[in-house]
Amino acid sequence: MDIKKFLILSLFCFFSFAIQAQRIAIMGALDQEIAILLDSMKSSKKVNKGGIDFYTGKLKGKKVVILKAGVGKVNASYSTAILTENFKPSLLIFTGVAGGLHFEALPGDIVIGIKLVQYDFGQIDSTGFNVSPFRKLDGGRHEELYIEADAGLVAKSILSADKIDFVPISGRKPKVFAGVIATADVFVSNNEKAAWLYEEFDALATEMEGAAIAHICRTLGIPFVIIRSCSDNANNNARVNFNQFVGPASVNSARLVMGILEEL
Repeated sequence: MDIKKFLILSLFCFFSFAIQAQRIAIMGALDQEIAILLDSMKSSKKVNKGGIDFYTGKLKGKKVVILKAGVGKVNASYSTAILTENFKPSLLIFTGVAGGLHFEALPGDIVIGIKLVQYDFGQIDSTGFNVSPFRKLDGGRHEELYIEADAGLVAKSILSADKIDFVPISGRKPKVFAGVIATADVFVSNNEKAAWLYEEFDALATEMEGAAIAHICRTLGIPFVIIRSCSDNANNNARVNFNQFVGPASVNSARLVMGILEEL
């Protein structure tokens, strides 16, 4: 074997070993969002750290740790901090539901987050509220407003989505989108706000945890991807639609997560 082939094989084996040696973290905000994953785990064990239940075991042959983060950026940030401190994950996948913003996106559809933006962080001046990038730990400010997910994980997510048998809603096969996901501590149920998020940030979905998790992962150098399935359209009927579709939407997001694990 020549040296070039040997190095390529060595790097591949090293990457594969790293994935296996460290657990892959899978996080959702709600019980429904992680239920199918917990049911599918092998050799599951529960341990409580910092008031959070963590489930370790194997899923699709990969070592994983699964947890419920809770709703909102504070819960998500706390849970991610406890997770990373105690389990040192090799990568993080967030699974859950969201309000779809694209005019073609309907309940059950998938949105893969290429970029995350936190739209309720900024400053109010004479011109009104202006969104700003996250602050750094040293007090400085990141230059970019958007936080990019790991390109490799995004690519694997898109590839996996083509192979998944998603749950149809109202007899319609779910579509898959990839783009910006907007985060804030707000459940959006307003036509005008939904339209603003789509027009202002080119966001395809809105939710309450993703950008906070993305910021921590960026700070710690942990590869991540945010997977969402639309439970509603963030419009005036969002609360009714959420209650109706949170179940099947959660299943669709979880099925994609299991597909991603098979690609790793």
